[in-house]
Amino acid sequence: MKACGIIVEYNPFHNGHSYHLQQSKKQTESDCIIAVMSGNFLQRGEPAIMSKWERAKTALMGGADLIIELPYLYAVSPAPVFAHAGVRLLQALGARALCFGSESGNIDLFYHTISTLEKQKDLYDEVFQSYSKQGYSFPKASSLAAGSLSWDTAALDLSQPNNILGMEYVKAIVNSHVPMEAYTIKRIGASFHEESMDAHQIASATAIRKTLNSSQKPCVSSIEQAVPSDTSLILSHYLKENGQFSTWDSLFPLLRYKLLATPAEELRKLYEVEEGLEYRLKETIRHADSFHSFMAALKTKRYTWTRLQRMCLHILNHISRPDAETALKEGPPYLRILGMSDVGQRYLNAVKKQANLPVLTTLSKMQHPLIDLEKRVSAVYFSGYPQTVVTKKIKEEYSTPPLRFQKSKGQFI
Repeated sequence: MKACGIIVEYNPFHNGHSYHLQQSKKQTESDCIIAVMSGNFLQRGEPAIMSKWERAKTALMGGADLIIELPYLYAVSPAPVFAHAGVRLLQALGARALCFGSESGNIDLFYHTISTLEKQKDLYDEVFQSYSKQGYSFPKASSLAAGSLSWDTAALDLSQPNNILGMEYVKAIVNSHVPMEAYTIKRIGASFHEESMDAHQIASATAIRKTLNSSQKPCVSSIEQAVPSDTSLILSHYLKENGQFSTWDSLFPLLRYKLLATPAEELRKLYEVEEGLEYRLKETIRHADSFHSFMAALKTKRYTWTRLQRMCLHILNHISRPDAETALKEGPPYLRILGMSDVGQRYLNAVKKQANLPVLTTLSKMQHPLIDLEKRVSAVYFSGYPQTVVTKKIKEEYSTPPLRFQKSKGQFI
């Protein structure tokens, strides 16, 4: 069996994701789709609106065959770390292809851009550092530095978010020398950051989340045209069962307490709290009455909203700098299975003995500092929920076995 890998968040799974899944399988001529999916916290420094288990259900019902969790420290990281960790997990399971969505849709441009950047590496690094010192964000500095190079043919537009992430996927494959071929699907419908759904059947996840939570009480019916019916049903059930979707607003009281109660010298020891930000954090939180107002006051030209959100998650989850740096240097230490279809189970049975990382079906099967960390961050994720929900959800993190989905019958078993 040939497997194609994808690296996803599904926050939530929508029509664009469904299109990507179908095209990935078709273009790579694969039998099995392996999805490496972020857990309860995401790359942009946000809580996922639903837990990993519900999002894994939507992925399986949408066509994925094997769902692997991308652990917290790699999921809540800049694009290079996020991409490298995802590729490492896919390579460990023998995926021969990786397919991602991009604004470009031309995979040759990605390989050509990487080759050109490598040939002019010294100049690129010099210009990039210059822009960084001027306070430009990593994505902006990267785009400006690339624009200063000499190109013999058309260059990839590195101002576009999916092109930037796609570049990191391809770089991870090239630099790791893994036997994996990259493919890309041109993004259709709304742009990545578009916040209005309008009449789009393929809307951005940002617009879907904003519409979903636009009224005082979340309304699933408002986004039904942009998501598969299965996603809509799972969103509705999740809202009925738990009373809310996860947002930074529900976690903000915990963050405020943490910042007010923690001395500046202790904050300084946490991951990504640097350059005196601990003092700015403590001063800003005293005047903030919401997460949005806090972030708006905290943000500067040098620190993007996304970077600051990631830092806030690390503070909330009490991630020490040494622990994070050690884990990020070593890479993901295991393959945690969140769910599988019957096709995915057959594939896993065929390759797991050759996998160069241990395969976990429950967290109790292995002792590791990152597993302890996953239990801790999961408990924090659910701490913004009503108390009647919290205990049950915290237990799910270490007691839930992988989801099993029977494709032929379209049901979980």
